[in-house]
Amino acid sequence: MRGTVLAALLGLCASLAAGKQVVVLKDLDFVKFSGLWYEIAFASEAEPPGSPQKPIKMGAVVVEPEGGRLALTTVYDNKSLCVKEKSLAQEGDTPGKFRITKDTGSREVSVVATDYKTYAVMDIVRHTGAASHRDLKLYSRDLKHSEEALRSFRQAAQERGLSPRDVHLLAQDMTCVDLLRTELI
Repeated sequence: MRGTVLAALLGLCASLAAGKQVVVLKDLDFVKFSGLWYEIAFASEAEPPGSPQKPIKMGAVVVEPEGGRLALTTVYDNKSLCVKEKSLAQEGDTPGKFRITKDTGSREVSVVATDYKTYAVMDIVRHTGAASHRDLKLYSRDLKHSEEALRSFRQAAQERGLSPRDVHLLAQDMTCVDLLRTELI
């Protein structure tokens, strides 16, 4: 069960300024957190990969336990191509924090906020060589996210030094998400 929660956590990200302290939930219920989450928005100081003519498509993540770890199966839009990845995450040193190690680098994932039923805000720090980059992501259980969740997400982004122009809503294009949802049926 913890594996399911960890996988979802890994798909969720936060774009924070280097050196800022990451806030993590003290009590994370892995059972409630497992399952399918839709990626609705992200915040980052980096230039978004999409454009007004080709907005970034919605992504998704499924969190499941696997062999004592958390399996995270994600789909996302990368330069108008859908990418599907499966990663295994290990619990970090505090509740709600996880680590994924890949050949290209590692990721630290922290759950910043969730109500388990409608939304989750994730902070992800990607380490590649000597460089680090943070993203904040908003996930939803439903394709129609709530305005309250979006307000919470924007507030979390602002608290981490991100401006309103750093917050990007993803296009409700299900092309990438359908790659994952067909496996769940």
